[in-house]
Amino acid sequence: MGVLRFFGFALCVLGAGHAWADGCQLRNYGTLPVEMIDFRPTTMVQINGVDTRFILDTGAFFNAMSDANASALKLDTRFAPLGFYITGVGGDSSVRIASVKDFGIVDTTLHNIQFIVGGSDAGYGLLGANLLDVVDLEIDLAAGKLTLFKTDHCDKAVLAYWVKAGGEYNVVDLEQASDSRDRRTFVRVTINGKKVRALVDSGSPATFLGLQAAKRAGIDLDAPDVKVMSPTYGVGNRMVKTWLARVDSFSVGTETIQHSQVLVIDDDFGDGETDMLLGVDFLLAHHMFIANGLRKAYFTYNGGRVFSLAAAPHDRDKSDIDLPSDDDGAAPKTADEYALLGQALLSRGEPNAAVANLNKAIEMAPDQAAFYVARANARVTIKQFDAALADLDKSLSLEPKNADALLLRAQIRLWQKDRKGAAADVTAASALVPEGSNLAGSIANLYIDLEQPASALPMLDDWIRLHSDDAMLGSILNTRCWARGLSKQMLSDALEDCRMAISRDGEKPEYLDSLGLVELRLGHYPESIKAYQQVLTKEAHSPWSLYGLGVAKIRSGETDAGKADIAAALVLDPQIEALAIKYGLAAEPSKQEK
Repeated sequence: MGVLRFFGFALCVLGAGHAWADGCQLRNYGTLPVEMIDFRPTTMVQINGVDTRFILDTGAFFNAMSDANASALKLDTRFAPLGFYITGVGGDSSVRIASVKDFGIVDTTLHNIQFIVGGSDAGYGLLGANLLDVVDLEIDLAAGKLTLFKTDHCDKAVLAYWVKAGGEYNVVDLEQASDSRDRRTFVRVTINGKKVRALVDSGSPATFLGLQAAKRAGIDLDAPDVKVMSPTYGVGNRMVKTWLARVDSFSVGTETIQHSQVLVIDDDFGDGETDMLLGVDFLLAHHMFIANGLRKAYFTYNGGRVFSLAAAPHDRDKSDIDLPSDDDGAAPKTADEYALLGQALLSRGEPNAAVANLNKAIEMAPDQAAFYVARANARVTIKQFDAALADLDKSLSLEPKNADALLLRAQIRLWQKDRKGAAADVTAASALVPEGSNLAGSIANLYIDLEQPASALPMLDDWIRLHSDDAMLGSILNTRCWARGLSKQMLSDALEDCRMAISRDGEKPEYLDSLGLVELRLGHYPESIKAYQQVLTKEAHSPWSLYGLGVAKIRSGETDAGKADIAAALVLDPQIEALAIKYGLAAEPSKQEK
């Protein structure tokens, strides 16, 4: 409770209209505005006077940040206690400790706040349960806010205080963590009639069910309707497999959802006790009050889909969310409130409703650059690219040094064949991002798409230096291998990059394709042929791999077979030969390559 003395609070005596028990009081310790960015709830804090964005992560047991975050914030780190490490999705990670002298949050400054430094990089630091769950917590992501409360004399009260008298609400008991120092919120849920233990995890971009729990619930991952999804990662250093599977029933407390879909993950969430993460999709679909003192959570359903990959809501200007209305005085009133709601709606898969609310925000505050970026993101989702460009132009006229806006505009310009404009934006953005930022990967890929692979290399070098044990390391090593191969730089090192990526993540087609290119550059034609053939057994219609295979065969003396492969590649992509020749990959090697 020591942290609480730094928070100023207002006493809120509950009104009779909410049917509260006599004497029940809520002490409000402050509300954090929540901006949904890439399916993550974020808020702005100050680290030693520097405005910094952090993810609100109730699934993290302690405040944390990556090595790259600590470096960008110029924080010194020290060794963690012997044997101390963090564990979660993707395995374990070693860590260090950083202390923040002045930590600003909800108009209050806390001092000497500790952060764990390490683990895979989520892009922003994490505010964990040691801060967020130190008292009681209201999570209202759909309305763009998270509030810290302390309840007094509320044993008989229904703490879903936003519900009108006689209205419906749900309640679930909280389960005790195995470690008394762990303040995270665990609840018991039922899937297909089987009990599983779930963690309320606002830091998870989606709800995940662990593989063993899925099997106990009778989910057959070999069933024909199960889809293999993209691998994901958490705090650990490895990528993990995921599947999308149907569930007949899902119940939490007094709420039951029939016939939905959930992501299954090949992981045990690090502790062997947690079976499920109730992620940000679940929280966007609900308004929740976690009464830690009473060991209960009260929640109501907002409307729309509960799980991120279930059927999306209809696409219209009016949202499926059952938002507070003017009747109870809780409807959006300010530009900031409309903007936060718009970002939440975009994360829920409702881009038209997001645009409608962002329109209101911009009408009320036309000089806020961030509102235009948010609307541009929504407009990109519904393929209104010209309108999105206009928003980004306006945003950058108000705030020229916004790397996110520059990179989004660069991507749209590239789609629209404005390579000169895209290149200018990427160059400007690359000068703004800190060394090792997760944006470096985006910048590097844009440079490669712009046929400037050599320019990508410094960004990739910095990222790799600061992420030696990150789950994304294999992917970034592969990108550097590819960029070095295209630009004919440090080819022996490129070969090592590819081999390390494959060693970490397995023989992914994109990794083998990069390997084939580098082996081709080095004149290792049998090895290049082998790598390209491995790609084509997995992705038979890859024009670049077919073309590279053809070149490798011709250079190794298999002229007819090589020409046939090149002809097949040209059928798939008539432009592939021009690009290959630009990179010096003609069928006959140049004098420099001989």
